[in-house]
Amino acid sequence: MLRTTTLLCLAAIVALPACVSQDAYRRALTANDKLQDEREALSAHVRELTQQNEKLSRDVQRLGANAADAAWIDEQKKRLNEMIARLGGTSGGSIDIEGVSVREGGEGIIVQVQGEVLFASGKAELTSTGRKTLEQLAPALLREGKGLRVEGHTDNDPIVHSKWKTNLRLSSERALSVAEYLIGAGMNAENIGVAGYGEHRPIDPGNDAAAKQANRRVEILILDR
Repeated sequence: MLRTTTLLCLAAIVALPACVSQDAYRRALTANDKLQDEREALSAHVRELTQQNEKLSRDVQRLGANAADAAWIDEQKKRLNEMIARLGGTSGGSIDIEGVSVREGGEGIIVQVQGEVLFASGKAELTSTGRKTLEQLAPALLREGKGLRVEGHTDNDPIVHSKWKTNLRLSSERALSVAEYLIGAGMNAENIGVAGYGEHRPIDPGNDAAAKQANRRVEILILDR
């Protein structure tokens, strides 16, 4: 009887560690599952924070660009008003030179001169009125412009009697005449460019007499360089 009792006790003692190990294993599995859930939740949170950080970075860049644009616009307006004032005009944009207006453009300040002020119909030689107009403009242009680009524009009427044959050629020659005048007035030839666009860049899309008159023009762009 004693022998049997002893054997049963020994069996119980041997079995006890196995029972404890299985219970600990189950607890470990449960803890592991919990840790896995927490890890996935943390990873999702990290992804969300990363996306928020990227959005904030884009917002900062955009705000910085907007601030730079705003500063550039303010500087352009200041230059525009100062130039208009020197030409005898007001901050409203009008100046006391017939056929001339000044406005802001994407690359700088644009001085626009009506074609009839500078040239006779179908001609590329400056008229006496055109020379007088450029004489009034030249000091401000030379003072303001680190670089100038003179752009010629025409209406969409086809060339009939002119030797230039196309509006593109006529507009280019007109721009060249203005550029040569400004070079003669003291502008460094290396700092002035010429372009002719013919009828291809109208400022008035209409086809009546007023639109055509508006589209016949020379624009002198004061470049920021």
